[in-house]
Amino acid sequence: MASGPAESVTIAGRRFVCNSDDDVSIQLPGWTNEVKMHGDGTSHVAKSRKPGKIDGLNVYIEHEEDGLEYLQQCADKHENLDISLTMCDGIVYAGSMQITGDSTAEGAKEGFAPVTLEGPTLEKQGA
Repeated sequence: MASGPAESVTIAGRRFVCNSDDDVSIQLPGWTNEVKMHGDGTSHVAKSRKPGKIDGLNVYIEHEEDGLEYLQQCADKHENLDISLTMCDGIVYAGSMQITGDSTAEGAKEGFAPVTLEGPTLEKQGA
């Protein structure tokens, strides 16, 4: 596997190319563990669920195709969206996620919008 940027992300059926300078982080859903100490020196593990997350992603906005409006329409939906993220080495992560944060704010100078995605499922495809 080669390290490198994300190539593209497909959000609810629409493909966006990614900024090649991004250092995208991928968090798989699962559990977060915290050790809780007892008064007698013993302990137990408290588990909390965590969502899958794709962060640090910037997508190019095509004004002719209303890219920014499309992202806002997706963010306005009340259900999760089908997401697939293709990395530069061909690995694909897919899941059911929603746009979170200020992902519909385009930087006009370079034409990219930051996108953060979170949801209950995210897994490597073909594994």
